[in-house]
Amino acid sequence: MATGLSSRFTDLGRVGHKHKGFTQSGALDTNSHMLANAIMQVSITNPTIEVLLGGFEAVATQDTEIAVTGAQASVLIDDVRQPLNRKIVWKKDGTLRIIEPALGARNYIACNKRFKTRLFLDSCCAVTREKTGGMNFDGKGFQVADVLEYETGIHSAVSTNASINVRLSPIAPDSKGIAHKTLTTMAVPATTLAKVYVVRIVLGYQQALFEHKMKARFFNQRFTVSNEASNMGIRLSGGSIGEIAVKLYSEGIANGAIQITPDGLPIIMLAERQTIGGYPKIGSIITIDLPKLGQCRPGSIIQFEECDVLTARQEWLLGQIRMNNFAQNQLSRND
Repeated sequence: MATGLSSRFTDLGRVGHKHKGFTQSGALDTNSHMLANAIMQVSITNPTIEVLLGGFEAVATQDTEIAVTGAQASVLIDDVRQPLNRKIVWKKDGTLRIIEPALGARNYIACNKRFKTRLFLDSCCAVTREKTGGMNFDGKGFQVADVLEYETGIHSAVSTNASINVRLSPIAPDSKGIAHKTLTTMAVPATTLAKVYVVRIVLGYQQALFEHKMKARFFNQRFTVSNEASNMGIRLSGGSIGEIAVKLYSEGIANGAIQITPDGLPIIMLAERQTIGGYPKIGSIITIDLPKLGQCRPGSIIQFEECDVLTARQEWLLGQIRMNNFAQNQLSRND
Protein backbone atom coordinates (compact mmCIF):
# COMPACT_ATOMS: atom_id res chain seq x y z
CA MET A 1 0.00 0.00 0.00
CA ALA A 2 1.07 3.59 -0.72
CA THR A 3 -0.72 6.15 1.41
CA GLY A 4 0.20 9.43 -0.30
CA LEU A 5 0.07 12.54 1.86
CA SER A 6 -2.73 11.12 4.02
CA SER A 7 -5.13 8.18 3.72
CA ARG A 8 -7.44 7.05 6.50
CA PHE A 9 -10.80 5.61 7.38
CA THR A 10 -13.48 8.21 7.97
CA ASP A 11 -17.20 8.47 8.65
CA LEU A 12 -19.62 11.15 9.85
CA GLY A 13 -17.61 11.81 13.00
CA ARG A 14 -17.95 11.69 16.78
CA VAL A 15 -21.32 13.28 17.31
CA GLY A 16 -22.29 14.29 20.83
CA HIS A 17 -18.87 14.16 22.52
CA LYS A 18 -17.58 17.75 22.28
CA HIS A 19 -18.59 18.44 25.89
CA LYS A 20 -16.00 15.80 26.86
CA GLY A 21 -13.31 17.74 24.99
CA PHE A 22 -13.15 15.50 21.90
CA THR A 23 -13.34 17.07 18.48
CA GLN A 24 -16.11 16.08 16.07
CA SER A 25 -13.76 14.87 13.28
CA GLY A 26 -15.28 12.99 10.33
CA ALA A 27 -15.14 13.39 6.55
CA LEU A 28 -14.35 16.94 5.48
CA ASP A 29 -16.42 16.46 2.32
CA THR A 30 -19.42 14.72 3.86
CA ASN A 31 -21.30 14.92 0.55
CA SER A 32 -18.68 12.83 -1.30
CA HIS A 33 -18.52 10.38 1.62
CA MET A 34 -22.30 9.86 1.53
CA LEU A 35 -22.36 9.74 -2.27
CA ALA A 36 -19.76 6.95 -2.37
CA ASN A 37 -21.83 4.86 0.05
CA ALA A 38 -25.05 5.63 -1.83
CA ILE A 39 -23.50 4.38 -5.09
CA MET A 40 -22.54 1.14 -3.32
CA GLN A 41 -26.05 0.89 -1.82
CA VAL A 42 -24.81 0.72 1.76
CA SER A 43 -25.50 2.86 4.81
CA ILE A 44 -24.21 6.43 4.68
CA THR A 45 -22.66 5.72 8.10
CA ASN A 46 -20.37 3.06 6.65
CA PRO A 47 -16.67 3.96 6.83
CA THR A 48 -15.00 5.20 3.65
CA ILE A 49 -11.34 5.78 2.85
CA GLU A 50 -10.46 9.48 2.62
CA VAL A 51 -7.45 10.17 0.38
CA LEU A 52 -5.79 13.61 0.45
CA LEU A 53 -4.19 14.83 -2.80
CA GLY A 54 -3.83 11.38 -4.34
CA GLY A 55 -0.82 9.08 -4.08
CA PHE A 56 -2.95 6.18 -2.83
CA GLU A 57 -2.13 2.66 -4.03
CA ALA A 58 -3.45 -0.71 -2.87
CA VAL A 59 -3.71 -4.31 -4.13
CA ALA A 60 -6.96 -6.28 -3.79
CA THR A 61 -6.70 -9.64 -2.03
CA GLN A 62 -10.15 -10.69 -3.29
CA ASP A 63 -12.71 -9.60 -5.87
CA THR A 64 -14.70 -6.60 -4.69
CA GLU A 65 -16.66 -3.57 -5.87
CA ILE A 66 -15.89 0.02 -4.97
CA ALA A 67 -16.87 3.60 -5.83
CA VAL A 68 -14.54 6.60 -5.82
CA THR A 69 -15.99 10.10 -5.41
CA GLY A 70 -14.73 13.59 -4.65
CA ALA A 71 -11.82 15.39 -6.29
CA GLN A 72 -11.18 15.33 -10.04
CA ALA A 73 -8.47 12.65 -9.91
CA SER A 74 -7.42 9.86 -12.26
CA VAL A 75 -8.47 6.49 -10.82
CA LEU A 76 -6.62 3.51 -12.29
CA ILE A 77 -6.90 -0.25 -11.83
CA ASP A 78 -3.89 -1.97 -13.42
CA ASP A 79 -3.30 1.26 -15.37
CA VAL A 80 -6.81 1.19 -16.88
CA ARG A 81 -8.67 4.41 -16.14
CA GLN A 82 -11.87 4.04 -14.13
CA PRO A 83 -14.84 6.43 -13.82
CA LEU A 84 -15.54 8.60 -10.82
CA ASN A 85 -18.96 8.46 -9.15
CA ARG A 86 -19.69 5.01 -10.56
CA LYS A 87 -19.53 1.44 -9.28
CA ILE A 88 -16.16 -0.15 -10.19
CA VAL A 89 -15.22 -3.86 -10.26
CA TRP A 90 -11.84 -4.39 -8.58
CA LYS A 91 -10.52 -7.88 -9.29
CA LYS A 92 -8.25 -9.89 -7.02
CA ASP A 93 -4.55 -8.93 -7.38
CA GLY A 94 -5.51 -5.75 -9.25
CA THR A 95 -3.69 -2.56 -8.25
CA LEU A 96 -5.81 0.51 -7.52
CA ARG A 97 -4.12 3.90 -7.83
CA ILE A 98 -5.46 7.39 -7.28
CA ILE A 99 -3.37 10.13 -8.92
CA GLU A 100 -3.07 13.67 -7.52
CA PRO A 101 -6.28 15.47 -8.55
CA ALA A 102 -6.36 18.29 -11.09
CA LEU A 103 -9.18 19.94 -9.15
CA GLY A 104 -10.24 19.46 -5.55
CA ALA A 105 -8.31 17.85 -2.70
CA ARG A 106 -10.01 14.73 -1.32
CA ASN A 107 -11.31 11.45 -2.75
CA TYR A 108 -13.52 8.93 -0.95
CA ILE A 109 -13.53 5.17 -1.52
CA ALA A 110 -16.57 3.12 -0.49
CA CYS A 111 -16.97 -0.63 -0.73
CA ASN A 112 -19.88 -3.01 -1.14
CA LYS A 113 -18.84 -4.56 2.19
CA ARG A 114 -18.23 -2.75 5.46
CA PHE A 115 -14.58 -2.12 6.23
CA LYS A 116 -13.44 -3.60 9.53
CA THR A 117 -12.54 -0.65 11.73
CA ARG A 118 -11.88 0.02 15.40
CA LEU A 119 -14.29 2.50 16.96
CA PHE A 120 -13.50 5.18 19.52
CA LEU A 121 -16.57 7.03 20.80
CA ASP A 122 -18.70 5.56 18.00
CA SER A 123 -16.37 6.68 15.19
CA CYS A 124 -13.47 5.17 13.24
CA CYS A 125 -11.84 8.56 12.54
CA ALA A 126 -8.17 9.07 13.34
CA VAL A 127 -7.36 12.44 14.93
CA THR A 128 -3.61 13.05 15.03
CA ARG A 129 -3.74 16.00 17.43
CA GLU A 130 -5.71 14.01 20.02
CA LYS A 131 -4.00 10.68 19.27
CA THR A 132 -7.41 9.05 19.13
CA GLY A 133 -8.97 6.61 16.67
CA GLY A 134 -7.33 4.99 13.68
CA MET A 135 -6.40 1.37 13.06
CA ASN A 136 -4.15 1.28 16.14
CA PHE A 137 -5.93 3.88 18.32
CA ASP A 138 -2.94 6.20 17.92
CA GLY A 139 -4.55 8.89 15.77
CA LYS A 140 -2.50 7.95 12.73
CA GLY A 141 -3.75 7.30 9.21
CA PHE A 142 -2.80 4.28 7.09
CA GLN A 143 0.79 3.12 7.00
CA VAL A 144 2.60 1.30 4.19
CA ALA A 145 1.90 -2.48 4.41
CA ASP A 146 -1.36 -2.04 6.35
CA VAL A 147 -3.98 -4.67 5.46
CA LEU A 148 -7.58 -3.45 5.23
CA GLU A 149 -10.20 -6.09 6.02
CA TYR A 150 -13.98 -6.42 5.75
CA GLU A 151 -16.55 -7.23 8.38
CA THR A 152 -18.27 -10.60 7.90
CA GLY A 153 -21.96 -11.33 8.08
CA ILE A 154 -23.00 -7.66 7.85
CA HIS A 155 -25.58 -6.54 5.33
CA SER A 156 -25.94 -2.76 5.26
CA ALA A 157 -29.08 -1.12 3.93
CA VAL A 158 -29.24 2.32 2.42
CA SER A 159 -29.90 4.85 5.18
CA THR A 160 -30.60 8.52 4.66
CA ASN A 161 -32.40 11.22 6.58
CA ALA A 162 -34.98 12.19 4.00
CA SER A 163 -38.27 10.39 3.48
CA ILE A 164 -38.89 10.34 -0.27
CA ASN A 165 -38.43 6.78 -1.51
CA VAL A 166 -40.55 6.29 -4.62
CA ARG A 167 -38.18 5.92 -7.57
CA LEU A 168 -40.15 3.71 -9.99
CA SER A 169 -42.88 5.13 -12.19
CA PRO A 170 -45.51 2.84 -13.79
CA ILE A 171 -46.15 3.16 -17.52
CA ALA A 172 -48.96 1.89 -19.71
CA PRO A 173 -49.26 -1.90 -20.23
CA ASP A 174 -47.81 -3.31 -23.44
CA SER A 175 -49.79 -5.24 -26.07
CA LYS A 176 -49.79 -8.32 -23.83
CA GLY A 177 -51.24 -6.40 -20.92
CA ILE A 178 -48.01 -6.54 -18.90
CA ALA A 179 -47.29 -3.38 -16.91
CA HIS A 180 -43.69 -2.21 -16.94
CA LYS A 181 -41.82 0.24 -14.77
CA THR A 182 -39.12 2.68 -15.76
CA LEU A 183 -36.25 4.01 -13.70
CA THR A 184 -35.93 7.72 -13.09
CA THR A 185 -32.63 9.17 -14.32
CA MET A 186 -31.00 10.95 -11.40
CA ALA A 187 -28.28 13.57 -11.51
CA VAL A 188 -25.27 12.62 -9.40
CA PRO A 189 -25.28 14.97 -6.35
CA ALA A 190 -21.52 15.52 -6.48
CA THR A 191 -19.69 18.26 -4.58
CA THR A 192 -18.86 21.37 -6.61
CA LEU A 193 -15.21 21.46 -7.71
CA ALA A 194 -13.79 24.82 -8.75
CA LYS A 195 -10.81 27.14 -8.59
CA VAL A 196 -13.01 29.78 -6.97
CA TYR A 197 -15.42 28.58 -4.26
CA VAL A 198 -18.36 30.81 -3.36
CA VAL A 199 -19.50 29.87 0.13
CA ARG A 200 -22.48 31.31 1.98
CA ILE A 201 -22.46 32.33 5.62
CA VAL A 202 -25.05 33.17 8.24
CA LEU A 203 -23.92 36.11 10.35
CA GLY A 204 -23.64 35.25 14.04
CA TYR A 205 -24.55 37.08 17.21
CA GLN A 206 -21.05 38.60 17.41
CA GLN A 207 -21.55 40.43 14.12
CA ALA A 208 -22.30 43.58 16.13
CA LEU A 209 -18.59 43.74 16.96
CA PHE A 210 -17.79 44.31 13.29
CA GLU A 211 -18.19 47.78 11.82
CA HIS A 212 -19.97 48.19 8.49
CA LYS A 213 -16.69 48.84 6.66
CA MET A 214 -15.21 45.64 8.10
CA LYS A 215 -18.17 43.60 6.82
CA ALA A 216 -17.84 45.32 3.44
CA ARG A 217 -14.16 44.32 3.23
CA PHE A 218 -15.07 40.77 4.25
CA PHE A 219 -17.76 40.27 1.60
CA ASN A 220 -16.21 42.31 -1.22
CA GLN A 221 -12.90 40.58 -1.67
CA ARG A 222 -11.61 37.15 -2.52
CA PHE A 223 -9.42 35.31 -0.02
CA THR A 224 -6.77 32.70 -0.81
CA VAL A 225 -6.37 29.41 1.06
CA SER A 226 -2.92 29.56 2.68
CA ASN A 227 -0.54 26.68 3.29
CA GLU A 228 -1.93 26.57 6.83
CA ALA A 229 -4.89 24.42 5.88
CA SER A 230 -5.71 21.11 7.55
CA ASN A 231 -8.61 19.07 8.92
CA MET A 232 -8.68 21.52 11.85
CA GLY A 233 -9.32 24.60 9.75
CA ILE A 234 -8.34 26.86 6.88
CA ARG A 235 -6.36 30.04 7.41
CA LEU A 236 -7.01 32.55 4.62
CA SER A 237 -4.75 35.23 3.22
CA GLY A 238 -5.85 38.51 1.65
CA GLY A 239 -6.60 42.06 2.71
CA SER A 240 -7.12 42.62 6.42
CA ILE A 241 -10.70 43.54 7.31
CA GLY A 242 -9.51 45.29 10.49
CA GLU A 243 -8.88 44.45 14.13
CA ILE A 244 -11.43 43.77 16.86
CA ALA A 245 -10.04 45.19 20.09
CA VAL A 246 -12.63 43.58 22.39
CA LYS A 247 -11.38 40.68 24.54
CA LEU A 248 -13.76 37.72 24.58
CA TYR A 249 -14.18 34.65 26.74
CA SER A 250 -13.49 31.34 25.00
CA GLU A 251 -16.64 29.49 23.97
CA GLY A 252 -17.73 26.52 21.87
CA ILE A 253 -17.05 26.64 18.15
CA ALA A 254 -19.35 25.25 15.45
CA ASN A 255 -18.20 23.44 12.32
CA GLY A 256 -17.72 26.16 9.70
CA ALA A 257 -17.41 29.02 12.19
CA ILE A 258 -15.33 31.91 10.83
CA GLN A 259 -13.03 33.48 13.37
CA ILE A 260 -11.23 36.76 12.67
CA THR A 261 -7.68 36.83 14.02
CA PRO A 262 -5.96 39.96 15.41
CA ASP A 263 -4.41 40.57 11.97
CA GLY A 264 -7.91 40.89 10.51
CA LEU A 265 -7.90 37.67 8.47
CA PRO A 266 -10.40 34.79 8.63
CA ILE A 267 -9.86 31.26 9.88
CA ILE A 268 -12.59 28.77 8.93
CA MET A 269 -12.97 26.05 11.56
CA LEU A 270 -13.51 22.53 10.23
CA ALA A 271 -14.28 19.03 11.50
CA GLU A 272 -11.18 18.58 13.69
CA ARG A 273 -11.29 22.05 15.21
CA GLN A 274 -10.58 22.61 18.88
CA THR A 275 -13.77 22.56 20.93
CA ILE A 276 -13.48 26.16 22.20
CA GLY A 277 -11.95 29.42 20.97
CA GLY A 278 -11.85 33.10 21.85
CA TYR A 279 -11.41 35.00 18.58
CA PRO A 280 -14.48 37.00 17.46
CA LYS A 281 -16.69 35.13 15.00
CA ILE A 282 -18.40 36.95 12.16
CA GLY A 283 -20.60 33.98 11.28
CA SER A 284 -20.68 30.37 10.11
CA ILE A 285 -20.63 28.60 6.74
CA ILE A 286 -24.04 27.07 5.95
CA THR A 287 -24.06 23.27 6.18
CA ILE A 288 -24.75 22.60 2.50
CA ASP A 289 -21.59 24.55 1.53
CA LEU A 290 -19.23 22.90 4.03
CA PRO A 291 -18.26 20.05 1.64
CA LYS A 292 -16.76 22.64 -0.73
CA LEU A 293 -14.23 23.49 1.98
CA GLY A 294 -13.21 19.83 2.12
CA GLN A 295 -12.15 20.18 -1.52
CA CYS A 296 -10.13 23.39 -1.01
CA ARG A 297 -6.37 23.18 -1.23
CA PRO A 298 -3.60 25.79 -0.80
CA GLY A 299 -4.09 28.39 -3.52
CA SER A 300 -7.85 27.87 -3.84
CA ILE A 301 -9.90 31.08 -3.86
CA ILE A 302 -12.84 31.66 -1.50
CA GLN A 303 -15.46 34.38 -1.68
CA PHE A 304 -18.13 34.78 0.99
CA GLU A 305 -21.80 35.59 0.44
CA GLU A 306 -24.32 36.41 3.14
CA CYS A 307 -27.26 34.03 3.63
CA ASP A 308 -30.26 33.99 5.96
CA VAL A 309 -31.12 31.13 8.31
CA LEU A 310 -34.30 30.08 6.48
CA THR A 311 -32.49 29.80 3.14
CA ALA A 312 -29.67 27.87 4.81
CA ARG A 313 -32.11 25.34 6.22
CA GLN A 314 -34.06 25.08 2.95
CA GLU A 315 -30.84 24.41 1.02
CA TRP A 316 -29.79 21.75 3.53
CA LEU A 317 -33.17 19.99 3.30
CA LEU A 318 -33.08 20.05 -0.52
CA GLY A 319 -29.58 18.58 -0.40
CA GLN A 320 -30.80 15.77 1.86
CA ILE A 321 -33.68 15.03 -0.53
CA ARG A 322 -31.38 15.00 -3.57
CA MET A 323 -29.03 12.53 -1.88
CA ASN A 324 -31.93 10.38 -0.69
CA ASN A 325 -33.49 10.34 -4.15
CA PHE A 326 -30.19 9.31 -5.69
CA ALA A 327 -29.62 6.57 -3.09
CA GLN A 328 -33.10 5.15 -3.57
CA ASN A 329 -32.70 5.27 -7.35
CA GLN A 330 -29.45 3.29 -7.07
CA LEU A 331 -31.22 0.70 -4.93
CA SER A 332 -34.12 0.46 -7.39
CA ARG A 333 -31.78 -0.35 -10.27
CA ASN A 334 -31.11 -3.72 -8.69
CA ASP A 335 -34.71 -4.49 -7.73
